Amino acid sequence: MTDTAIHLVPEQGKFRRALAAVWAFLQAMESTSFDYTLDRIERLEQEVGRLKVDMRQSRDAGAVDGHNASAAAREH
Repeated sequence: MTDTAIHLVPEQGKFRRALAAVWAFLQAMESTSFDYTLDRIERLEQEVGRLKVDMRQSRDAGAVDGHNASAAAREH
């Protein structure tokens, strides 16, 4: 019954449905505070990863320098 009522006036509500669809799309694209928090956590995790790599590299370079320094001390 309602199906036939909708077909009797086919133009009624099309604009409203289109506007609702656009509004729903815009709301879905809008960033929330939760999204911001997740993005910030992701950036912090990436930074911690970079710092870990830097620490490993500096520690490895320190071990190589320390090894070379002790070898040079033995030669003299």
